[in-house]
Amino acid sequence: MSHSTLASHTGKSLADCTDLELFNALLELTSEAAHERGYNEGRKKLYYISAEFLIGKPLGNNLINLGLYDEVRDELAAAGRSLSELEEFEYEPSLGNGGLGRLAACFVDSCATLGLPADGIGLA
Repeated sequence: MSHSTLASHTGKSLADCTDLELFNALLELTSEAAHERGYNEGRKKLYYISAEFLIGKPLGNNLINLGLYDEVRDELAAAGRSLSELEEFEYEPSLGNGGLGRLAACFVDSCATLGLPADGIGLA
């Protein structure tokens, strides 16, 4: 990884961390990696406005979109931990209930996968 490893975000051995500690370290790692990319600096940005977003659990998608999934999975496995278990630890935000919410989420996820500057805006 060009940035620090997951272990450097916990302050202790990954094997000794609770699920919550590992989950929070993963959130910090993904946030730092997204910030390092420097997207949206002086460029136009797309805003997708929708009344709902059925996004699913974002941690796994964020790790995939940042190119970190395999490295984090392997780092956790080396410590006897499971990334898939941590993904189950995350709550489903359930920000909608229908096809339009899933369409909005897929559109924004596609933008993230392609590295396009875009944000989803939810209307309450």
